[in-house]
Amino acid sequence: MRIDDELILERYRHPRAKGFDGAFDGAAAGDNPFCGDAIEVRVSLGRGAEGVVLERAAFDGYACSLCAATADLLMERARGMAPAAVRALGPDDLLRWWGGLEVGRTRKGCVELPLSVLKRALDAAEERAGASLLQ
Repeated sequence: MRIDDELILERYRHPRAKGFDGAFDGAAAGDNPFCGDAIEVRVSLGRGAEGVVLERAAFDGYACSLCAATADLLMERARGMAPAAVRALGPDDLLRWWGGLEVGRTRKGCVELPLSVLKRALDAAEERAGASLLQ
């Protein structure tokens, strides 16, 4: 077993950003029909020193260890980021966060799912919040 396998399993077994508590500004769900992963992401926006930021992000659902652990890592790392910075993230960024983890094409979907669902939840939150965030 590689060190990244242990880190992934640890996050999978003890997620920090799994489950929903309180009100959220936006939500989205998605699945990977090839492997059965299905997650929902909820986000809250707030104001930071530089403007609008992702204040809270959480996920829930059923997913393999790589998908769930990546969702957990992403939700934690995305907090405090500007929406544009979140949208600029790609799957390779998440793989770098795992220390340069290399995955095959099939497993890359396990990394991409949380990111695409987070971006859609962020879109929903910004649409819902609208002009109130610009004030």
